[in-house]
Amino acid sequence: MDGVEMGPFGWFHLICFGVYLPVAVLRSRRQLASGRPIPWVRQYFRSGAVAQLLFLMISLGVARLEWIDVLPRRLPRPAGVFAGAVMLAVLIAVMRRRWRRNVERGLPIVRMFMPRDRAERAQWITLSALAGVGEEITWRGVQFVLLWRLVGDPILSAVMCATLFGVVHAVQGWRSIPIFIMIAGACHVVVWLSGSLYVVMVVHVVYDLTAGLAYGRHGRELGYDAGGIESRT
Repeated sequence: MDGVEMGPFGWFHLICFGVYLPVAVLRSRRQLASGRPIPWVRQYFRSGAVAQLLFLMISLGVARLEWIDVLPRRLPRPAGVFAGAVMLAVLIAVMRRRWRRNVERGLPIVRMFMPRDRAERAQWITLSALAGVGEEITWRGVQFVLLWRLVGDPILSAVMCATLFGVVHAVQGWRSIPIFIMIAGACHVVVWLSGSLYVVMVVHVVYDLTAGLAYGRHGRELGYDAGGIESRT
């Protein structure tokens, strides 16, 4: 994007999501790895929804101020719709065994993605919707364009965004980072094929919903016990 200057709000977004947020997530990951009780799940769902809403508002505001069109008034191209459908089907087919295996192993961290009753499922639906829309606008929309302006190369920008996206999901485990990097890379391809963020938003929301509901079902079927690992403080 030659000739497009970076404004102060663009720099703020780059620092917020490219430096501050990854560092904060890595610190949280170390705290969880130290054996401390995980947050009370309903509190985690609520705080996560608030954080996602805040990030969405920041990204939409920066997009407007930096002249980034993240919500174009046009339908996605058919090639992107097809690619998104294939991506979603492959993701669910590949990850469903991993979800069940994580519950079988009794990993404490999976409780943070396991709605187990009606109230928690309602919270999870809200969180999934906000994350699916907000994270795509933030990472595949605003942050991608800003990095493109900074480094001058869309492919390098996509690689950087995908890497940062993987890091900010480190709370799910170190082994999850490369998985999320690959997922993010596939999302960038879908955006390129579709010409907008709408397809990956749908893919993201449906995937998150499916993962959470699958964790909840496996938890009930396998007798997952969260006793002693949650903290309400």
